[in-house]
Amino acid sequence: MKIVDRHILKEMVKFAFLALLSVVVIYLLIDLFEELNYFTTRKVSFFNILLYYVYSLPSAVVLLYPVSLLLAVFLVYGQLTRYLELHALESAGISAVRLFVPAIALGLVTVFVYLVGNEFVAIPCNARLSDLRKYTIEKRAVPEAQKRGDVHFVGEGGRVFFIKEFKSSGVMHNFSVEELGPNRKLRRRIDGREAFYQDSSWVGHDVTVRVFGIDGIEKLVRYDTLVMKDITETPTDFVQSPRPVCETSTLALRQSIERMRRAGKDVAKEEVEYHYRFSYSLVGFLVVLLGLPLSIQLRRGGVMFGLGLGLLVSFLYWGAIQTSRAYGTSHMISPALAAWLPDIVFGAVAVILIFNVRQ
Repeated sequence: MKIVDRHILKEMVKFAFLALLSVVVIYLLIDLFEELNYFTTRKVSFFNILLYYVYSLPSAVVLLYPVSLLLAVFLVYGQLTRYLELHALESAGISAVRLFVPAIALGLVTVFVYLVGNEFVAIPCNARLSDLRKYTIEKRAVPEAQKRGDVHFVGEGGRVFFIKEFKSSGVMHNFSVEELGPNRKLRRRIDGREAFYQDSSWVGHDVTVRVFGIDGIEKLVRYDTLVMKDITETPTDFVQSPRPVCETSTLALRQSIERMRRAGKDVAKEEVEYHYRFSYSLVGFLVVLLGLPLSIQLRRGGVMFGLGLGLLVSFLYWGAIQTSRAYGTSHMISPALAAWLPDIVFGAVAVILIFNVRQ
C-alpha cells in the first residue's frame, strides 16, 4: 500500500506543480497585456517590468494554488478511474476512500505552506510591488522618513490624532487629538500649535482643551504649556505611513483593527480580511476533499472534461468567497461568518460526497 501511496502522492505533486505553473503563467500574461499601456506610456525598463512580476508572483501563487490542487486531483484520480486502475485496486481490497489519503495529506500540508508563505513572502512582496509602482514607475516623490504631513492616526484609549506636520525627532505642528468615550461620543479634544516629545511625555504649547460633559456643556481651558502625560504614543508610532490591508502583516492588521474599534471606526472590511487570511488557508484542502469523490465519477469525458469540471468548481468557490466577503463588509452578516461561510458550505458538501462514495 505504501508503494501505491507514494505513486499517487508523486503524481499529485507533479500535476499540481504543472497546473500551478500553467495557471500562474496565464494569469501573469493576461495581467501583462492589461498593463502594457501602463508600462509603455511611462517608458518602464525591461528590468523594472521583470521586477514588477517577480513581486506579483507570490500573490498569484497564493491566489491560484487551490485551482492547481483541484486540477491535479481530477487528472490523477480521473486517470485511475478511466483506465480501470481504481477498479483493480478495489478488487484487491483497497477502498476508494483509502486511496484518497495521499491527496488529503497533500491538502493538509498546503494549509501550513499557505499560512507561512502568505505572511512572510506574499504580503512583503505586495508592499514592495506598491513601492515599485509609486516611486520607480510613476516617479512619485518618496516621502521623507524624517517628516510627514497631514497625519491621521488612531491611537490607544480611543484617541484620534490629526497632525498637520510631524517630524520624527518628536515635533508636532498644528495638531488635534480627539478622545472618545465608551458611547463613542466626543469626550475631550485637544488642539495645539506645536508639541515636543520630552522625557517620555508630549509637551504642548499654545494648547486649547475642550471637555464635553454628559449634559452637553462644554468646558474650555487654554494653556501656554501643557504636559500631556496621558498620551502614551511615541514619535515612532507616527513615523510609518499606514499601508493598505493587503500590504499589512496579520499581527499589524489585528492591532490596527483594535485601535480603530476603540476610536469608533467601522472595521468591518478589515475584520473580514483578517478572518479571510485564516479561512483561505483551508481552501486548498477543501477543494481536494471536494474534487476526490467527483474525480472518480469521470468514467467518460477524459482529461478535458476533468479540467473543465475542475475550473467550474473553482469559479463557483471563488464566486462564493467574493459574495460572502461583500455581505460581511456591508454588515449583512458578521465578518467572521463572511470569511468562513464558503468553507463551511463547500466543506459540508465535500464530506457528504465522500461518505456517499461506494466503499
